[in-house]
Amino acid sequence: MRSPRLAKPIGVFCLLGVLALSAAPTLHAQTQGAPTATADLGGMSILQQLRQRFSGSGLASGTLALEGALNPDAYIVGPGDRFTVSIGGVVPIRETAQVSAEGHLILTDAGQVDAAGRTLRDVQAEAVAMLRRQYENVPVELSLAQPRQFYVHISGAVPEPGRYLVMPVSRVSEALEMAFAARAFELQYLQATAQIPAGVERPAPFLPSATSERPRLSAPYRPSLRNVLLTRRDGTQVSIDLFRYYTTGDPESNPLLLDGDVITVPVFNEEQDAVTVTGEAPYPGTYAYRPGDTVLDVLLLATGPSVLERLGDVRLIRRGSDGLARPMLLHIPDLRADAAAPVPLQPGDRLDVLKPERASAAIYGFVQYPGTYPIESGKTTLRELLEMGGGLKPDANVRAAYVERRESNYFKSDGRISDLDFFGRTYLKTELRRNRIAVDVAQILETGGEEFVLQNNDVVVFPRDEGTVFVTGNVIVPGYVPFEPGRKARHYIEAAGGEGPDTKGVYVFAGGTGAVQTGDDVLVRSGDTIFVNREPVAETPELQSLLVTDRTSRRQTKLLSLQTVIAGVSTIAGLITAFAAITR
Repeated sequence: MRSPRLAKPIGVFCLLGVLALSAAPTLHAQTQGAPTATADLGGMSILQQLRQRFSGSGLASGTLALEGALNPDAYIVGPGDRFTVSIGGVVPIRETAQVSAEGHLILTDAGQVDAAGRTLRDVQAEAVAMLRRQYENVPVELSLAQPRQFYVHISGAVPEPGRYLVMPVSRVSEALEMAFAARAFELQYLQATAQIPAGVERPAPFLPSATSERPRLSAPYRPSLRNVLLTRRDGTQVSIDLFRYYTTGDPESNPLLLDGDVITVPVFNEEQDAVTVTGEAPYPGTYAYRPGDTVLDVLLLATGPSVLERLGDVRLIRRGSDGLARPMLLHIPDLRADAAAPVPLQPGDRLDVLKPERASAAIYGFVQYPGTYPIESGKTTLRELLEMGGGLKPDANVRAAYVERRESNYFKSDGRISDLDFFGRTYLKTELRRNRIAVDVAQILETGGEEFVLQNNDVVVFPRDEGTVFVTGNVIVPGYVPFEPGRKARHYIEAAGGEGPDTKGVYVFAGGTGAVQTGDDVLVRSGDTIFVNREPVAETPELQSLLVTDRTSRRQTKLLSLQTVIAGVSTIAGLITAFAAITR
């Protein structure tokens, strides 16, 4: 199965990047020359970033990266927090006070506050009240000058389990980044500082992590970042879905760390404990199942909030106890509108995001705004498409308009299994290339006829009214003849110089539909075609050969028919003679 693409926000990029670095057992072989891990990013190599981020000296350097001003109602005070006490007005006296290892904040000449485990606001309120009793009529303040450092413990499916130094402003994802990156960082750091030559196996005394080195996970198993377990010192446990944080950026899915927290990363089996997303999703792949998962929960991870709002239909495929897969079609807008009726998931489910049907039809010719327009296949009418195109221009010829169907799933036989002869199959093959639809556009638009419903990729064309009739065939001067309302075919034939010898019928084809009428007394409209037929004449050797072949075939067919009739008559006569002889 394909794993989901996790590189959405920058946090998960860091985590997966260092995970890739720590995955190879012989990573030292990759550090010869210019290693990939030390590529320059934004002026600082990854090695420098790791050293600054994960080394103890980096945390103690005094550089503090925050998400914003500390929230005194959320910050929990603990041993090691350093405060500044300000007493006085214009030139205040400033002193430093630190929370002791036992959790007490000692204020000189004022007493002590039990600070550990309490919010910053509570500690400040009690300390300021105590200071004001000691120093009356002068302003006093207590502010947090330097957050402490403390250890958290990381276990489970990480390459480097153990304890890691963090700060109260650190979140679960940052600690896990260190657990996944520590091995790669230590090796890169020691090699970069020439403590271990490139290409030399690292000795155990140089690396504290050598005693906790772990085998790689087997193929079907992966770390489950959707079910990270955070255990507080008081025994409280919180289940964390880091993928949700990476997708939405919601800090509630990535809580702040406290002293002594234990972070456990479980494993999941891609074949048994996962939900797979396929189809038209930005991040298809396999996602660890999280108890209580619904269809919308997993789709949020695979698409993100903005794409989820635009999703249409999704097919939920679930294998039953009998081993048969049973699909269920879900309309996502309905699920989002009715949040009280979520669809729960089970391990092994598959969500197939269906590609939305984006049907369109084109309108060309003499309309105000020709082009392609979105339609609802099987519902949008020709009249509605014309309205989208802004209506007709004054010189559009509605009677000559036609509709072409460019896309059809119907099977068209080539006549091979029929009794058609060679000429018949050739004629059929030629005719199968036609894609015009037998619809009278003029009747629909002018007389309010039955609406014509369009399908995907249909094309409607409105030619310009040229005011002519095309006369061709057995006439003296074939070509376009000016149209005159109310005139019949004979008028236009005469205008084309009259009929030639051996005329064999007159055919009038309506513009647009191609409907045919015969005779020279047919009323003609602008855009129609008049064809004057004649007796067959072999004007080329090829036509002469075909004509001879056709005439021979016709004579043979007549001869066979005559022989069949004679044989039938002879058989009947014989039967009558035999019957007469018997009855005598």
